[in-house]
Amino acid sequence: MTSHSPKTSLEFRGSPLIIGEVLLDHFPDGRSVLGGAPFNVAWNLQGLGRKPTFVSSVGEDAEGKQIRERMAEWGMKLDGLQTSKEHQTGAVQVTLENGQPSYDIIYPRAYDFIQPPEASSETADTMGASSIYDAHSIFYHGTLAWRAPQTRETLKHWISNSTASRFVDINIREPWFDAEWLPELLGGADFIKLNDEELSGISGLPCTSDDEVRTAVEKISEQYGSSAVYFITCGSRGAYAITHDRAFFAEAPEPESMMDTVGAGDGFAAATIDGILAGISYQEVIDRAVRFAARICGLRGATTTDVSVYEIDE
Repeated sequence: MTSHSPKTSLEFRGSPLIIGEVLLDHFPDGRSVLGGAPFNVAWNLQGLGRKPTFVSSVGEDAEGKQIRERMAEWGMKLDGLQTSKEHQTGAVQVTLENGQPSYDIIYPRAYDFIQPPEASSETADTMGASSIYDAHSIFYHGTLAWRAPQTRETLKHWISNSTASRFVDINIREPWFDAEWLPELLGGADFIKLNDEELSGISGLPCTSDDEVRTAVEKISEQYGSSAVYFITCGSRGAYAITHDRAFFAEAPEPESMMDTVGAGDGFAAATIDGILAGISYQEVIDRAVRFAARICGLRGATTTDVSVYEIDE
């Protein structure tokens, strides 16, 4: 099991492990855009030089082939990407009503059937680890992948066996969220990210001021036995990092150009993980993360192959 207190920077050795969905958003005009929060986080961590291991599953279809090709072109490792013969690659049907998008996250799909790994693997050997469970510094997952029994069991398997610190990204996607999951999701996590609306929904409290955000975090920490560090994103206002005894705030910069906010939260998560692995202070972590999220807002979509976007310390 992971420790309930965050590790020091000296203990962060090995690449990040990202588990969860990869999918394509299909728009009414025929466009298909690669996405899925864990995939976006892994893609951005690759851009930030962290060489993550991304564990998911795709179908034996054109979309699965496209995902493999895009990952290979970006230099991402493919050894964690499984192939399902029975299920298609993840998909979201996007429809527009009066200009507002709505999303149908299709179930079941290949990423709902992610299998546990072999304890001994090429990844472990490459990193000089005794097993795959010791080969990673930090282990990220979200909540959409928790919806299906097989992938949920695989996540629980990793949680029970991995020595990595666990970073949980609360991405509430109705109808694929159940509050009954929260004790397992939050109770053993080392780091938890969610936005202010999600924090308000889970805590049942308003989250519009510094004091309200801290009070809401204290409530769910006590309710679910969580001693994690919380990262709370508040859109254009900024973001918080809240530990058991301190709170830090970073004001969000104005994006140089504003295309859309798709993937901004995933960019924030990737930059936060990068900062944790760098061993910098929590104030510096969120300062960098809000800057990077603002850059993502200047993109059409959640990812890019423009390497200059990832030069966040320049």
